[in-house]
Amino acid sequence: MFKFLIAPKFWRERNSKIAKCLSPFSKIFSLYSDFRSSCSHPTKADVPVICVGNAVLGGAGKTPTVEYICNLLKEHKMKPHILTSGYGGYLKNVVRVDPAMHSYLQVGDEALLSAAVTTTWVGKNRTNSSKAAVIAGADMLVMDDGFQNNSIHKDLKILVVDSKQAFGNEYVFPAGPLREGVEISVEKSDIVIVIGDKNEELEKRIADVVPSMKICRAKMIPTYPDIETEKIIGFCGIGFPDKFKKTLLDSSYYLLDFIVFSDHHPYTITEVQKLIDAAKKAGATLVTTTKDYIKIPEVFRSYIKVIPIKLKFEDAGFDDEILSLTNQTING
Repeated sequence: MFKFLIAPKFWRERNSKIAKCLSPFSKIFSLYSDFRSSCSHPTKADVPVICVGNAVLGGAGKTPTVEYICNLLKEHKMKPHILTSGYGGYLKNVVRVDPAMHSYLQVGDEALLSAAVTTTWVGKNRTNSSKAAVIAGADMLVMDDGFQNNSIHKDLKILVVDSKQAFGNEYVFPAGPLREGVEISVEKSDIVIVIGDKNEELEKRIADVVPSMKICRAKMIPTYPDIETEKIIGFCGIGFPDKFKKTLLDSSYYLLDFIVFSDHHPYTITEVQKLIDAAKKAGATLVTTTKDYIKIPEVFRSYIKVIPIKLKFEDAGFDDEILSLTNQTING
């Protein structure tokens, strides 16, 4: 429904006239979402389910959070499997993702990234995906997205919020970036992860909804590659491109240009060739995200550098919450 979306600027403006004009449509969208939720009756999986979601459309840091959780569980001898809808891919039935066999056109870009971390399943029906995962040996399920999906009972619900993007203008789509109201998202959460620089206003907003909410702070730590020239041209097609732009501006590189494509954008040969030609003309190096890189035709990948990122928490509180659930599983 929101495939290949570029977030408009008014989604970040609290007093936007455009947002106010679109607000009646937001109410219709909310009513439709509420109706869908009311028609769902969550089933309980045979193993615990951790759900990582966000309140906004586009990127807030869900996938790096899922990766962090799965790596933590694997370190403690667990066998987590990831469940995802395969957003952007055309395969809708339950499929175990095989990076050697599947392309991002089939299973979506995020599923391919997840499959490099642990066993990953795509499918519109999360209940069927969970059953397939358990049969295949999963002892913990991690849902990448799914906050608004009520088909499965969630044992731990984690809301991810980017500290810079926050909740945007706090309007529900299409007047704003929200999938549902701030209060709804926060109230259904067990933990809120705020990623990025400290934002006291954001944390107060969360605490105003649920005063006892556990808020964990984390940052994205980039790994900057060695390049032949200090000049770079960045490009990406992610939900919140400003985050990647800031990563580049915070580096020692000199950012000549930054090109934004729509979220989950499928790069064509013509588009990539234009980017390469522009970089050559400027004597610069092309850089992008891991998520974008896997959608670049292989013949062009040697011309582009990737900046991978890892999630790092400021304290051990988040790990303790995850491992507490792990202990319950082992002892239960």
